[in-house]
Amino acid sequence: MSHPAEFEKASPLFSVIFSRGEFLIPLEVEIRHRWGKINLRSEDYPFPVDYYERELGKGLRRRFYLLEGLVSPEKLVEMKLWAYGFEVYSSREGRRGINIDPALIYTPSLVVATFKPYSHRIPLRKGVYAHLEMLFSRGKPRPLPWTYPDFASGKYDGFLEEAWKIHRARA
Repeated sequence: MSHPAEFEKASPLFSVIFSRGEFLIPLEVEIRHRWGKINLRSEDYPFPVDYYERELGKGLRRRFYLLEGLVSPEKLVEMKLWAYGFEVYSSREGRRGINIDPALIYTPSLVVATFKPYSHRIPLRKGVYAHLEMLFSRGKPRPLPWTYPDFASGKYDGFLEEAWKIHRARA
């Protein structure tokens, strides 16, 4: 029989899509102020999907920030609501300047927060859903049938493997 237990703590991660870098420094300052030091920053990857172009502009890129420390899974909702507030702050004439997706790295998985419901997403609270993005098998990211195509492409695998190793060392 299983028994109630505390959840595994997770490593907080922010994924950011942007075309202009003007909000990155203010974002990093706010992340450090609200969530703690940035432990690992990714390169800027080209983001080949045009879904956000009308709102964010052309030449989109994605950057990841892995933070120091561990948080309880309940923080995912708070992270998403904070990110939404920053996106609203960065909006001009009804268009966002940046898209921020908070996530948590666990030993077995990467879970991303979203406001968009779908069959495989679990409602948490305050309109936030948990999206199981990927699994980790022996430290390697493994996509699922619903994994976003840019994640499934493998181009972020090097960063995600490094982030997972950091998580495992502190978990």
